[in-house]
Amino acid sequence: MEVCQRNHGFRSRMYDTSLPPRTNNYSQAHQVGPEMKRLLVNDTLNSLGERTLWNKLQDWFDLEFVGGDYMTLAAVADKKAVDASLIIRSASWFPPIPASQNVPTIGLLQEILAGKLRAVQDDIINSCTKVVANSQFTRSHYSEHSNVVVIPLSIDFGLFQPGNRTNLQKELNIPDRAVCWVGASQGPEGRVKNFEKFMNIVHRTPDISYVAVFKDEDIKDKPTNLQTFVKLPQDELVKVINACHIGLCTSRIESQHLAGIEMGACGLPMVVPPVGVYWQRTDLPGALIKDGDDWVSAIRATLAKTYDTKEVRDYWYKEFNDDVCKDKWSRLIKEVESGTSGS
Repeated sequence: MEVCQRNHGFRSRMYDTSLPPRTNNYSQAHQVGPEMKRLLVNDTLNSLGERTLWNKLQDWFDLEFVGGDYMTLAAVADKKAVDASLIIRSASWFPPIPASQNVPTIGLLQEILAGKLRAVQDDIINSCTKVVANSQFTRSHYSEHSNVVVIPLSIDFGLFQPGNRTNLQKELNIPDRAVCWVGASQGPEGRVKNFEKFMNIVHRTPDISYVAVFKDEDIKDKPTNLQTFVKLPQDELVKVINACHIGLCTSRIESQHLAGIEMGACGLPMVVPPVGVYWQRTDLPGALIKDGDDWVSAIRATLAKTYDTKEVRDYWYKEFNDDVCKDKWSRLIKEVESGTSGS
């Protein structure tokens, strides 16, 4: 996910997003009792009909979901928080919840924002007890905030696992040794899109087959070495991934890159830039593209190398499975609700 400067449903000038300095003195201002509830605050639980971390948090910790329009969501959540022991909220898009002054609050930071929206986001982060970033790369963009910790988003390793490549290639008519790319074909006007970098690589290598899975719209005038799919449900996406040989990420800024972890769970090595979960890694299965490196050379070298599918999967599993993610969230919630969390 790139640095975002879009409006996303509200103008920051419509809100006084600042709140008085928080004290975190929950032992006096806020007691946790057996009848108190935990709130999960975001506009929606699902994304394109698929389960997200919001769904998992709700299931894991018996959270009461509070959703709605960004324009009114903070006010709605504030009323609901009267008898709450915890608020977990998005750290973007809607202003601070006034009740966060008394109710321990965890913000979930999944978007790296810029411009006016960043100022709103900074106010949101300051209103939270703790903020969870989904990667060290994301955290590095908010180094001025001392209350940001890292817990990555997990993926479904039960769904995303290696399949029979030969059979899937026949079923989907995908050539052997294809390169898989997942992303959007559209983007804000006047800005170079990751898709454009991807297409530049496709045009430079007519002898290599590529598969693009678009989250939004298909494209016209496809080169002969590119096959496309659009808005696939996850059970179909895993088939496409398993029909390919390696994965590719061309993002300039990415907060985590779940698609790459899903490819890795299927045993695909990745060719990636140092963004998201790839930032500062030295041992990932595949190739890490640094400034000055040639993308085409890295793709050819990765296609030519033999990787152990199980080793690739295990590399990602140890950090991004549900059990690891749930345990980290459990410990953070206990710390925040007990009032022992420093900021």
